[in-house]
Amino acid sequence: MFVRVKKIKGKPYAYLVENEWTPWGSRQKVTKYLGKNYTLTRFSEGLLDLPKGMQEAILEATAQELTNHGFAREGNVLKQENIIVNLQEKTVRQNSKKIVLEMNEGYLCDHTLQQLLTFQPEERPDENAKKLATLALGAGLKLSNEQFVHLFEQVKP
Repeated sequence: MFVRVKKIKGKPYAYLVENEWTPWGSRQKVTKYLGKNYTLTRFSEGLLDLPKGMQEAILEATAQELTNHGFAREGNVLKQENIIVNLQEKTVRQNSKKIVLEMNEGYLCDHTLQQLLTFQPEERPDENAKKLATLALGAGLKLSNEQFVHLFEQVKP
């Protein structure tokens, strides 16, 4: 499954879709509406030391990325105008509505954040690294090599 943005009446909306094979070829099936899509602009390249613990490291990496995109941090809440990302509740909202933040090569929303936070390693470390990297990129996180290695060490089985 992956995030797809569709323009409806000129406004971008994000959906979770999966490819489905039919006799006529591949078709995309929408499985979930994620919210209105907002594209963010990166303002800085700040890097933070990530804490120990998988969830803590992921949430701090998310805060780092949002701060680099102009969000102001107040504890576990990051704000930019009327967009609020609550790291404690793991929500991305604008005026209490679910939204999607497009940044770097991915999309940060409730779904992608939850997928990253619930990552479970399997027995093959090479596959684990690929899957974790895919989830981090899919959520729009831009990690340094050192940060990714640190994060990967937190999720080893």
